[in-house]
Amino acid sequence: MAVAAPSSSEPAFSDRAASGSALIGSIAAPVATGTRRFRPVFWACIIWIGLVVLVALTVQWLPIHSPVGVIGIPNTNPNFSHELLGTDAIGRSMDSRLAYGARTSMEISVLATVIPLFIGVVLGLLSTYYGGVVTVITDIIGNSILSIPGLLFLLAIVVAMGSGKPVLIGAISILFIPAYMRLSRASAMSQMEREYVTAARAMGASSWRILARELLPNTLPSLLTYALVVLPAVIIIEGTLSFLGFGVQPPTPSWGQMIAQGEQYMTTSPWQAFIPCLVLFFTVFSLNTLGDHFRAKIDVRGAT
Repeated sequence: MAVAAPSSSEPAFSDRAASGSALIGSIAAPVATGTRRFRPVFWACIIWIGLVVLVALTVQWLPIHSPVGVIGIPNTNPNFSHELLGTDAIGRSMDSRLAYGARTSMEISVLATVIPLFIGVVLGLLSTYYGGVVTVITDIIGNSILSIPGLLFLLAIVVAMGSGKPVLIGAISILFIPAYMRLSRASAMSQMEREYVTAARAMGASSWRILARELLPNTLPSLLTYALVVLPAVIIIEGTLSFLGFGVQPPTPSWGQMIAQGEQYMTTSPWQAFIPCLVLFFTVFSLNTLGDHFRAKIDVRGAT
Protein backbone atom coordinates (compact mmCIF):
# COMPACT_ATOMS: atom_id res chain seq x y z
CA MET A 1 0.00 0.00 0.00
CA ALA A 2 1.56 3.30 -1.10
CA VAL A 3 2.09 6.02 1.43
CA ALA A 4 0.65 9.38 0.45
CA ALA A 5 3.24 12.05 -0.16
CA PRO A 6 2.98 15.17 1.94
CA SER A 7 0.95 17.93 0.45
CA SER A 8 2.90 20.73 -1.18
CA SER A 9 0.83 23.23 0.79
CA GLU A 10 2.08 21.82 4.15
CA PRO A 11 5.31 23.59 5.28
CA ALA A 12 8.43 21.50 5.53
CA PHE A 13 10.03 20.75 8.91
CA SER A 14 12.85 23.24 8.29
CA ASP A 15 10.32 25.91 7.43
CA ARG A 16 8.37 25.21 10.61
CA ALA A 17 11.60 25.32 12.66
CA ALA A 18 12.52 28.63 11.08
CA SER A 19 9.11 30.08 11.85
CA GLY A 20 9.39 28.78 15.43
CA SER A 21 12.78 30.45 15.83
CA ALA A 22 11.33 33.67 14.48
CA LEU A 23 8.46 33.43 16.99
CA ILE A 24 10.88 32.88 19.87
CA GLY A 25 12.97 35.80 18.67
CA SER A 26 9.92 38.05 18.52
CA ILE A 27 9.01 37.07 22.07
CA ALA A 28 12.53 37.48 23.43
CA ALA A 29 13.12 40.80 21.72
CA PRO A 30 10.89 42.84 24.06
CA VAL A 31 12.56 41.20 27.05
CA ALA A 32 16.01 42.16 25.84
CA THR A 33 14.79 45.61 24.95
CA GLY A 34 13.28 45.95 28.43
CA THR A 35 16.60 44.92 29.95
CA ARG A 36 18.43 47.56 27.97
CA ARG A 37 15.79 50.11 28.89
CA PHE A 38 16.70 49.84 32.56
CA ARG A 39 20.45 50.22 32.09
CA PRO A 40 20.35 54.04 32.35
CA VAL A 41 18.79 53.63 35.79
CA PHE A 42 21.62 51.33 36.81
CA TRP A 43 24.31 53.74 35.61
CA ALA A 44 22.51 56.68 37.22
CA CYS A 45 22.63 54.78 40.53
CA ILE A 46 26.34 54.09 40.04
CA ILE A 47 27.01 57.78 39.40
CA TRP A 48 24.94 58.89 42.40
CA ILE A 49 26.61 56.48 44.84
CA GLY A 50 30.02 57.41 43.44
CA LEU A 51 29.22 61.09 43.97
CA VAL A 52 28.06 60.52 47.55
CA VAL A 53 31.15 58.46 48.38
CA LEU A 54 33.45 61.02 46.74
CA VAL A 55 31.87 63.88 48.70
CA ALA A 56 32.07 61.89 51.94
CA LEU A 57 35.78 61.16 51.41
CA THR A 58 36.85 64.63 50.28
CA VAL A 59 34.45 66.90 52.17
CA GLN A 60 37.19 68.54 54.25
CA TRP A 61 38.93 69.72 51.06
CA LEU A 62 35.83 71.01 49.29
CA PRO A 63 35.39 74.80 48.97
CA ILE A 64 32.42 74.95 51.36
CA HIS A 65 31.74 76.55 54.72
CA SER A 66 31.91 74.91 58.11
CA PRO A 67 28.78 72.83 58.82
CA VAL A 68 28.45 74.31 62.33
CA GLY A 69 29.24 77.97 61.66
CA VAL A 70 26.64 80.68 61.01
CA ILE A 71 27.31 82.19 57.59
CA GLY A 72 24.22 84.27 56.82
CA ILE A 73 20.60 85.11 57.43
CA PRO A 74 18.54 82.19 58.74
CA ASN A 75 16.09 80.48 56.37
CA THR A 76 17.66 81.92 53.22
CA ASN A 77 16.08 80.49 50.08
CA PRO A 78 18.20 78.34 47.74
CA ASN A 79 19.99 80.58 45.22
CA PHE A 80 22.94 80.59 42.84
CA SER A 81 24.56 83.78 44.08
CA HIS A 82 25.42 82.83 47.66
CA GLU A 83 24.40 79.36 48.89
CA LEU A 84 23.04 76.88 46.37
CA LEU A 85 20.74 75.17 48.89
CA GLY A 86 20.22 78.14 51.20
CA THR A 87 20.63 78.20 54.97
CA ASP A 88 18.86 76.49 57.82
CA ALA A 89 16.96 78.02 60.74
CA ILE A 90 20.20 79.07 62.46
CA GLY A 91 21.93 80.44 59.37
CA ARG A 92 24.23 77.47 58.68
CA SER A 93 25.02 76.37 55.15
CA MET A 94 22.74 73.60 53.88
CA ASP A 95 25.35 72.67 51.28
CA SER A 96 28.05 71.93 53.82
CA ARG A 97 25.67 70.20 56.23
CA LEU A 98 24.48 67.83 53.48
CA ALA A 99 28.09 67.10 52.49
CA TYR A 100 29.23 66.43 56.06
CA GLY A 101 26.00 64.52 56.67
CA ALA A 102 27.02 62.20 53.82
CA ARG A 103 30.27 61.46 55.65
CA THR A 104 28.36 60.73 58.87
CA SER A 105 25.87 58.40 57.17
CA MET A 106 28.52 56.58 55.12
CA GLU A 107 30.84 56.15 58.09
CA ILE A 108 28.17 54.68 60.33
CA SER A 109 26.52 52.54 57.64
CA VAL A 110 29.73 51.04 56.24
CA LEU A 111 31.19 50.19 59.64
CA ALA A 112 27.86 48.84 60.94
CA THR A 113 27.73 46.58 57.85
CA VAL A 114 31.33 45.35 57.80
CA ILE A 115 31.70 44.64 61.54
CA PRO A 116 28.73 42.23 61.83
CA LEU A 117 29.76 40.67 58.49
CA PHE A 118 33.16 39.75 59.93
CA ILE A 119 31.79 38.52 63.28
CA GLY A 120 28.89 36.63 61.70
CA VAL A 121 31.14 34.87 59.17
CA VAL A 122 33.59 33.75 61.86
CA LEU A 123 30.83 32.42 64.14
CA GLY A 124 28.93 30.80 61.28
CA LEU A 125 31.96 28.99 59.87
CA LEU A 126 33.15 27.83 63.29
CA SER A 127 29.72 26.47 64.23
CA THR A 128 29.45 24.66 60.88
CA TYR A 129 32.89 23.08 60.96
CA TYR A 130 33.13 22.11 64.63
CA GLY A 131 29.45 21.71 65.57
CA GLY A 132 28.55 20.48 69.04
CA VAL A 133 29.07 23.01 71.81
CA VAL A 134 30.14 25.73 69.36
CA THR A 135 26.83 25.43 67.49
CA VAL A 136 24.86 25.53 70.75
CA ILE A 137 26.66 28.68 71.91
CA THR A 138 26.23 30.50 68.59
CA ASP A 139 22.55 29.51 68.47
CA ILE A 140 22.02 30.93 71.95
CA ILE A 141 23.74 34.19 70.96
CA GLY A 142 21.76 34.54 67.74
CA ASN A 143 18.39 33.63 69.25
CA SER A 144 18.96 35.98 72.19
CA ILE A 145 19.60 38.92 69.87
CA LEU A 146 16.66 38.06 67.61
CA SER A 147 14.29 37.76 70.57
CA ILE A 148 14.64 41.50 71.36
CA PRO A 149 12.76 44.02 69.18
CA GLY A 150 15.34 45.91 67.13
CA LEU A 151 14.16 49.45 67.77
CA LEU A 152 13.68 48.79 71.49
CA PHE A 153 17.18 47.33 71.69
CA LEU A 154 18.73 50.33 69.95
CA LEU A 155 16.87 52.83 72.12
CA ALA A 156 17.88 50.98 75.29
CA ILE A 157 21.56 50.96 74.27
CA VAL A 158 21.52 54.64 73.28
CA VAL A 159 19.76 55.72 76.48
CA ALA A 160 22.11 53.67 78.66
CA MET A 161 25.41 54.50 76.92
CA GLY A 162 24.79 57.77 75.11
CA SER A 163 24.25 58.60 71.45
CA GLY A 164 27.70 58.84 69.91
CA LYS A 165 28.97 57.34 66.70
CA PRO A 166 30.77 54.38 68.37
CA VAL A 167 27.63 53.50 70.33
CA LEU A 168 25.43 53.64 67.22
CA ILE A 169 27.87 51.54 65.19
CA GLY A 170 28.17 48.94 67.94
CA ALA A 171 24.42 48.72 68.63
CA ILE A 172 23.44 48.44 64.96
CA SER A 173 26.21 45.89 64.35
CA ILE A 174 24.88 43.62 67.08
CA LEU A 175 21.46 43.55 65.40
CA PHE A 176 22.80 42.11 62.14
CA ILE A 177 25.21 39.52 63.54
CA PRO A 178 22.59 36.69 63.68
CA ALA A 179 21.58 37.22 60.03
CA TYR A 180 25.17 37.02 58.78
CA MET A 181 25.87 34.08 61.08
CA ARG A 182 22.92 32.03 59.81
CA LEU A 183 23.59 32.89 56.18
CA SER A 184 27.26 31.93 56.44
CA ARG A 185 26.33 28.69 58.23
CA ALA A 186 23.80 27.75 55.55
CA SER A 187 26.31 28.46 52.79
CA ALA A 188 29.11 26.57 54.55
CA MET A 189 26.92 23.53 55.25
CA SER A 190 26.21 23.17 51.53
CA GLN A 191 29.98 23.22 50.89
CA MET A 192 31.10 20.82 53.63
CA GLU A 193 30.61 17.62 51.60
CA ARG A 194 31.97 18.96 48.32
CA GLU A 195 34.90 17.24 46.65
CA TYR A 196 37.41 20.02 47.28
CA VAL A 197 36.75 19.96 51.03
CA THR A 198 37.07 16.18 51.12
CA ALA A 199 40.28 16.38 49.10
CA ALA A 200 41.72 19.03 51.43
CA ARG A 201 41.00 16.82 54.43
CA ALA A 202 42.55 13.79 52.72
CA MET A 203 45.69 15.81 51.98
CA GLY A 204 46.03 16.64 55.68
CA ALA A 205 45.03 20.31 55.54
CA SER A 206 44.47 21.90 58.94
CA SER A 207 41.05 23.05 60.09
CA TRP A 208 41.95 26.72 59.77
CA ARG A 209 43.26 26.20 56.24
CA ILE A 210 40.03 24.50 55.20
CA LEU A 211 37.99 27.30 56.74
CA ALA A 212 40.05 30.09 55.20
CA ARG A 213 40.95 28.59 51.82
CA GLU A 214 38.01 26.35 51.00
CA LEU A 215 34.83 27.39 52.85
CA LEU A 216 35.27 31.16 53.20
CA PRO A 217 35.79 32.01 49.48
CA ASN A 218 32.69 30.00 48.53
CA THR A 219 30.45 31.62 51.14
CA LEU A 220 31.54 35.22 50.52
CA PRO A 221 29.49 35.91 47.34
CA SER A 222 26.14 35.37 49.02
CA LEU A 223 27.30 37.28 52.12
CA LEU A 224 28.49 40.27 50.10
CA THR A 225 25.19 40.31 48.23
CA TYR A 226 23.35 40.40 51.53
CA ALA A 227 25.67 43.18 52.74
CA LEU A 228 24.42 45.35 49.87
CA VAL A 229 20.93 44.89 51.30
CA VAL A 230 22.04 45.64 54.85
CA LEU A 231 23.88 48.84 53.88
CA PRO A 232 20.77 50.88 52.87
CA ALA A 233 18.89 49.42 55.84
CA VAL A 234 21.57 50.75 58.19
CA ILE A 235 21.34 54.19 56.56
CA ILE A 236 17.59 54.20 57.22
CA ILE A 237 18.09 53.04 60.82
CA GLU A 238 20.65 55.77 61.48
CA GLY A 239 18.43 58.39 59.86
CA THR A 240 15.43 57.22 61.89
CA LEU A 241 17.33 57.37 65.18
CA SER A 242 18.71 60.81 64.34
CA PHE A 243 15.23 61.98 63.37
CA LEU A 244 13.88 60.80 66.74
CA GLY A 245 16.74 62.54 68.57
CA PHE A 246 18.55 59.34 69.63
CA GLY A 247 21.15 59.28 66.87
CA VAL A 248 23.95 61.68 66.01
CA GLN A 249 23.63 64.72 68.24
CA PRO A 250 24.03 68.39 67.21
CA PRO A 251 26.07 70.12 66.05
CA THR A 252 27.39 67.10 64.08
CA PRO A 253 25.31 67.05 60.87
CA SER A 254 23.25 64.04 59.86
CA TRP A 255 20.58 63.60 57.19
CA GLY A 256 18.01 62.34 59.68
CA GLN A 257 18.80 65.18 62.06
CA MET A 258 18.43 67.73 59.23
CA ILE A 259 15.01 66.31 58.36
CA ALA A 260 13.92 66.57 62.01
CA GLN A 261 15.12 70.17 62.27
CA GLY A 262 13.53 71.16 58.96
CA GLU A 263 10.18 69.63 59.89
CA GLN A 264 9.43 72.61 62.13
CA TYR A 265 9.63 74.96 59.13
CA MET A 266 7.65 72.97 56.56
CA THR A 267 5.19 75.83 56.01
CA THR A 268 7.79 78.59 55.58
CA SER A 269 11.01 76.86 54.44
CA PRO A 270 10.08 73.36 53.21
CA TRP A 271 13.40 72.82 51.44
CA GLN A 272 15.14 72.35 54.81
CA ALA A 273 13.42 68.97 55.21
CA PHE A 274 12.67 68.21 51.57
CA ILE A 275 16.26 68.35 50.28
CA PRO A 276 17.79 65.91 52.83
CA CYS A 277 14.76 63.66 52.30
CA LEU A 278 15.54 63.54 48.58
CA VAL A 279 19.24 62.86 49.20
CA LEU A 280 18.40 60.05 51.62
CA PHE A 281 15.83 58.59 49.20
CA PHE A 282 18.14 58.60 46.18
CA THR A 283 20.98 57.06 48.19
CA VAL A 284 18.87 54.21 49.56
CA PHE A 285 17.17 53.66 46.18
CA SER A 286 20.55 53.50 44.41
CA LEU A 287 22.00 51.03 46.91
CA ASN A 288 18.92 48.79 46.64
CA THR A 289 19.10 48.88 42.85
CA LEU A 290 22.79 47.98 42.85
CA GLY A 291 22.13 45.22 45.38
CA ASP A 292 19.45 43.68 43.14
CA HIS A 293 21.78 43.91 40.13
CA PHE A 294 24.71 42.19 41.82
CA ARG A 295 22.45 39.57 43.38
CA ALA A 296 21.20 38.66 39.89
CA LYS A 297 24.80 38.46 38.66
CA ILE A 298 25.96 36.22 41.51
CA ASP A 299 22.85 34.07 42.04
CA VAL A 300 22.22 33.15 38.39
CA ARG A 301 19.85 30.27 39.17
CA GLY A 302 17.70 32.35 41.53
CA ALA A 303 17.60 35.29 39.12
CA THR A 304 16.52 33.01 36.25
